[in-house]
Amino acid sequence: PPHSIASPPFPAISRISPDASSSSPDQIPARAGSSNQLFCCCSLLRRQKEMMLYEIHSHAQIQDLQARSDELGHPEGIMGVDLVSLESVRIARESYALLCPLIKEFVFWGCPQLKNLSVVARLSLEIQMLEHDVLPQLKVQEAKLEQGALEALLLMKNSAIMLLHLRKRFMLALGVLLAEDDLVLARVKKLSIMLKDTADAVLKGDGNIAWLEERVLLLVQLVTNVLETPVRFYDPDEDDEKTYQPARGCCDEYFLGAWQTV
Repeated sequence: PPHSIASPPFPAISRISPDASSSSPDQIPARAGSSNQLFCCCSLLRRQKEMMLYEIHSHAQIQDLQARSDELGHPEGIMGVDLVSLESVRIARESYALLCPLIKEFVFWGCPQLKNLSVVARLSLEIQMLEHDVLPQLKVQEAKLEQGALEALLLMKNSAIMLLHLRKRFMLALGVLLAEDDLVLARVKKLSIMLKDTADAVLKGDGNIAWLEERVLLLVQLVTNVLETPVRFYDPDEDDEKTYQPARGCCDEYFLGAWQTV
């Protein structure tokens, strides 16, 4: 049965930095009644464990967490992984491929931003498909607009729809305040609109070869801009109450394999 929030207080929370030494970390009292109490359904077990928080601001820190997983993932430890930011959209797919299996492996590990990372990883995968497959195909065949180019234009339209869908999901996850001036959202929207407009114009016969050549160059630049945009998942100064829940079954095995093919 569920346990009341009036139960005995929870243990102290230790914040762990990626370059933390072996000395004891600072202790921060856990707040009674906060959402930290929802870390897992095993409430009684959790009262006997120490809650550790690990903040991530880069892909290198995910790699560090993986390297230290044997040390930090011992049976007596509960780990809350806070994904604050990543250095680019491009690296997000690799970050997801590392972090999701890691969170899944340890019963008492949780990352509130893992689903949001999966959305950005899918954005990264979709845009890199444009970068490596679709746009180069248009560059080669733009002069003749043969079958390969027409297929590429249809893929562009499909990508535009998918990017807008993923953008909406990420916008809802960020919330109103962060979404207002988020660079990833703004650049993905701009790219999606140009992809659709370009494909529609050529397929309807409204754009000539010179026009398409110019648009492809602009699209290549937009794709690069989106992929190199830094990603923020939440503001740690404003969002100090998070739910740390185990991520069992969160990893899309098909996706984890697909990201390596781009």
